[in-house]
Amino acid sequence: MKKQPAAPTHDSIRSGLVVEGQHYEFKARLNLDEQRGKSNFIDDVVAFLNAGPGYLIVGVHEKKGAFERFEAMDGDRDAMQRRITSILQDNIDPKPLGVRAEFLELDTGGFILCLDLPDHRLRPYQNKITGGFYLRTGAQNTPIPRDQLHALFTPLEKLEADTVQLMERENAAVEARDIMQNNGATLHIAIVPQEHYERGRTSFDPGRTVLKVMRHYHGESRGVFRGCDNGDEVRDATFQEGRSVSRFFIGDDWLVHSYVAHPFSVRDGEGRLTINEFHAEFARHLRDIQLILDDSGIRGPFGVLFVVKNLRRNSKLEWAFPNAGFASLGRPMRVERIDEQRLIDRFYDKVRGVSVYGR
Repeated sequence: MKKQPAAPTHDSIRSGLVVEGQHYEFKARLNLDEQRGKSNFIDDVVAFLNAGPGYLIVGVHEKKGAFERFEAMDGDRDAMQRRITSILQDNIDPKPLGVRAEFLELDTGGFILCLDLPDHRLRPYQNKITGGFYLRTGAQNTPIPRDQLHALFTPLEKLEADTVQLMERENAAVEARDIMQNNGATLHIAIVPQEHYERGRTSFDPGRTVLKVMRHYHGESRGVFRGCDNGDEVRDATFQEGRSVSRFFIGDDWLVHSYVAHPFSVRDGEGRLTINEFHAEFARHLRDIQLILDDSGIRGPFGVLFVVKNLRRNSKLEWAFPNAGFASLGRPMRVERIDEQRLIDRFYDKVRGVSVYGR
């Protein structure tokens, strides 16, 4: 993770400690009512998002990149913040998260705007108005030709292909070892983090004096990680109150794979499929994985792929899935966090859609 530069202050701007460069940009004013002014503003933001953290400071006249004078802004701060957020969300792809508008009050009245642009990882970011890609290089915004994007950023196509390959490889390895139950439905999760492509990343540490656990990562003592070929794995009873068995794997190269046997069950005496319980357990499982990634300093973007297979393999469940024998997201997705609620809900809707409870 790139270090966030120091937040600008009146004194640091006036004294010249903050000057235009890789992490700071001055703008005298902001004109969001004209298309050209709005597009230029988006270009500035896109350039910072593609290069790393920085601050776009509005209300400062500069001379050779250093402070010359303030030009006070006025108006409703909350309304301005909402408008800026809306413009960025609507006109940048992918949508940037965590951009904050901060205001520095001036002694002479009014304020200046400091747009805090923390490190974003879902690169490359694009100005949707012009279709342009920009990169912050020193104090300049450099246009990036499309044919050079692949050299600067891990292509989305490669992330997708590697995620599919990971799932196929680890599923085959699990089945070859014959370590999982094979008489019912199975849930498969593949995760490829950006760190997989970055050299020098320390591999996962399963713990030494106190071994790390998987389920409810910071709480329970079950599910201890143990070494295996090319990484670490943990096998444990997880979904459906311990009625299913899972195998969770973290590779030395930070490829992540989860295999859950029997993610669903039929309640004895009720004849009810535990589809709602699956929703909650699936969300919990992804949050546990995200906790491990957070604890290890592994950040997005992540390529993720979820699939439920063999829905009709067990005669006790066959009736519950009359529409299809599997459910998936269709293709890998690139996300900033794997426990995003929209991602969880989207996959749950896919699974429910092929069940008797689907439309």
